[in-house]
Amino acid sequence: MSNTFIDAHCHLQDPRLSDRVDAVLRQAHEAGVQRFMVNGTREEDWAQVEELAAKYAEIIPNFGLHPWYVQSRSEQWLHRLEELLVAHPGAGLGECGLDKARGDAPMKEQEAVLRDQINLGKRLQRPISVHCVKAFGKLQEMLQQLGAFPHGLILHSWIGPAEMVRPLAAIEGVYFSLSGHITRQSHDKAAAMVAKVPLERILLETDSPDGLPSQRTTNMQPHADEHAEWSPHPADQTLNHPANIRLVLQIVAEMSGHEEAEIAAAALDNSIQLFPPG
Repeated sequence: MSNTFIDAHCHLQDPRLSDRVDAVLRQAHEAGVQRFMVNGTREEDWAQVEELAAKYAEIIPNFGLHPWYVQSRSEQWLHRLEELLVAHPGAGLGECGLDKARGDAPMKEQEAVLRDQINLGKRLQRPISVHCVKAFGKLQEMLQQLGAFPHGLILHSWIGPAEMVRPLAAIEGVYFSLSGHITRQSHDKAAAMVAKVPLERILLETDSPDGLPSQRTTNMQPHADEHAEWSPHPADQTLNHPANIRLVLQIVAEMSGHEEAEIAAAALDNSIQLFPPG
């Protein structure tokens, strides 16, 4: 099995991890994770993402406005976002998206903000990382209108319906990034979706510090945070770490029917294509 991984989406700037990044990266390196796509979520954390990327060469910054924070954006948010991306030629755009469950803005407003970000990402020729919760049909419609995406569009922590995989994969540059969130679904539903994802469009991520995989799907033990009491999550939950990407790989392999080595190699190749080494 490949010993090298790229975590296609995580949030090391999150306050639950930001004071222990050295330890988190050390654990991840021991697990074979070499690079980390750290995604911003709002204007207030873009500087933290920028600082992490300046301090750690293995962190690739991504800047974007998450749907949860659409209503708190400033008037200059899009200009600020473009300035950051221009200042960091290797950065991606993300996290952006649609969320009917927790988004603080009406869907029409979320859609307009997402469209602005996708258009910016395409114009600047950057990979785009997209969040979607309970808005899969609308997202598919938007991507079919706005595609192709020659520099990549990543469906982050994808848990959408299996029947959407084929039409989305037909759009040039759309990738499916799989994480521990798939263990929140029924096994059969998740496996039906994972089995349809083409290897040439698969990515692996942890979405750390969220997305800790459920242990019901595997015998492997997740790397749980040693300071779980610091987490705002319920007492029975602990923080996710990028080192758990091996656990994600095991789960995806079991659901897809492919060998772990085959998935790991494909995900690594796809990640390098989207984020070539500087």
